[in-house]
Amino acid sequence: MMAWAQNLNLDNLVPYTEQPAAWSDRHSWIVLTWNQPEASGLQLGEALLGWGGTELTDHLLGWAVLEGDQSLDLLFKSRVFRPDVVTEVDENPTLRLTAAAAWPVRNVLAVQFKLENLTNSARTLTLHFDYPGKGTPPDWKGPLQAGHCVSIEDEPEGSWSTLFQHGEHGRNFTWVSEFVAGMPETTLESVCLAQLSDRTITLSANGTAQFVISLSFGLTRGRARTAQQSWKQIADGWTPEIETARIREILNKAPALPPKYASESYQRLYAHAITSLNSLYIQGEGGYTGNGHIPWTTKHILAIAFFWDTAFSCVGAREFAPHLAQEAIACFADNLSPRGAMPGTMSDTHRAGEGQSPIMTWAAWSTYQISHDRGWLAHIYPSLVSQLRFWFKYHSSARGLAQYYNAGQIADDSPRFDPVYGRPQGNEWIHGLESPDMNAFIVSELKCLAVIAGELSLPDDAAAWQAQAEELGQLIIDTMYFPEDAMFYDVKLGTKEPFSRVKTPNMFLPLWAGVPLPPEEIKRIIEQHMLNPKEFFGEKPFPSVSYDDPAYDPNGYWRGRVWPHFVYWMIQTLWRYDYRVEAEATADRILAMFQSAPWLHENYNSASGGGWDPNRKIGFPDYNWSCATVIELLLERYKEPLP
Repeated sequence: MMAWAQNLNLDNLVPYTEQPAAWSDRHSWIVLTWNQPEASGLQLGEALLGWGGTELTDHLLGWAVLEGDQSLDLLFKSRVFRPDVVTEVDENPTLRLTAAAAWPVRNVLAVQFKLENLTNSARTLTLHFDYPGKGTPPDWKGPLQAGHCVSIEDEPEGSWSTLFQHGEHGRNFTWVSEFVAGMPETTLESVCLAQLSDRTITLSANGTAQFVISLSFGLTRGRARTAQQSWKQIADGWTPEIETARIREILNKAPALPPKYASESYQRLYAHAITSLNSLYIQGEGGYTGNGHIPWTTKHILAIAFFWDTAFSCVGAREFAPHLAQEAIACFADNLSPRGAMPGTMSDTHRAGEGQSPIMTWAAWSTYQISHDRGWLAHIYPSLVSQLRFWFKYHSSARGLAQYYNAGQIADDSPRFDPVYGRPQGNEWIHGLESPDMNAFIVSELKCLAVIAGELSLPDDAAAWQAQAEELGQLIIDTMYFPEDAMFYDVKLGTKEPFSRVKTPNMFLPLWAGVPLPPEEIKRIIEQHMLNPKEFFGEKPFPSVSYDDPAYDPNGYWRGRVWPHFVYWMIQTLWRYDYRVEAEATADRILAMFQSAPWLHENYNSASGGGWDPNRKIGFPDYNWSCATVIELLLERYKEPLP
């Protein structure tokens, strides 16, 4: 039986025309965007190290063809974007040039040039290259400024260097400022080694010729040379088709889709999600992540690995590369704060903060279901325990309920937190409330710890975690469930008085976690609220604030936009309680929303379905947890039992 992706059309799965959805492969920290899609050449190059990503050059490689002293003025004709190779065609009536770019090894970009003579006469042509730093000797005076590209002494023509700004996500962001280690705002070097002197090409009548050039990148000249040497070992005989076979192999490691989703359109959506998520796992350079891989959220602006984004992304990555999921979870587990908390954000250059909504144990148990790597599970188990103990010791109320202390840990500007300051807020300290979703996450974590402990032959631990989960589940009901409304609410600290009565999907997470609420109450919550089209069950289901709430804004970040990963948990909840038709309908609505745009967005306008809003910088394209959501929905993993 042929593997599902063996003959799948990979053309234009993703247009690499927006920086957050840039093109990269082999877990490189160099990414490319064609922000002028009708122009020729390799365009905007960016470095993913530190916070946000930094532009290195807006014109990575250009070319021109001369015949004698006369430019042939080739016109851009087409470009096909694929995860394995990006192919451009330029031509005029007498000549066609095809440039196929791919990543043969990590941090090396190879471009195969093919020239086709469209005339009946033999010709001698010159291919001329343009690149950063060309004609700029390294003879600066005073400090070299970031962004200034120069040539490199004692390296071939075409080699260049630049300093770029390393961004910090730590002391400058309130919610992760309490514990920060690593590089602050500073500059780093990017080196590119290449041989781009003019090439003379002889073409017979109606003949063709081809050759390959390479661009080898590194944070130092030595690292760029190492990448270059890796390329030289495979350069003879290399073709872009080798990368096509490799990408298909990655795709074919993922399970085939169920019959319901076996059509080509769903398979292309699946391939889009897999290849984009795979490319977001950036390999470390020997710093805080070592040589491991962690999933960046996007490739520009909101670009770094966040705690709960990483956890959810690993649940998707386990399907095609469980080793990536394991490495990412281990990177967070190995970088605990002195109080036992995993980082809130992380890159190879620094770690910051003390976690977000605790879902890493859920992600770890989900990953283990596929990897079955008991050694890895034993390695991360103590850190998973420490992460939960951190919440109970440092951020819990007198009656034993864990508490958010910054909205950035769950829903930055949600109106549920407006009463803290009497106004909308975002990423500020919050206080004075206890939350059902926070504690529902911990119930889930405790249940996952119990099954992990059982897997590791720790029966006493398993029994203790399960008992604690049951106790906390009942406490959530006793303190935060309001039967008169059939709803969980945030409560004022130490009371059973609603804090804001804002209805959000978060309030249904106690059901997702399986708290011991009587079946008739579960039925009331689901039918009065979750499946109410005036509140949550619209065509764009489960907005971050109910449709009928006064604070609802369909384009508000956490004030009305749809967050796909949260909808996935809602689908799991519906399936858990046998609302199976409704669960499948919700899955299909979200998948339709994903298919309505070229990218898989961070979140969506709950009225229009629009995703990326570059002016407000929300709804980032090809966001990691949205890719993971697509994968899990298409595989119908929501139908599997929860701990």
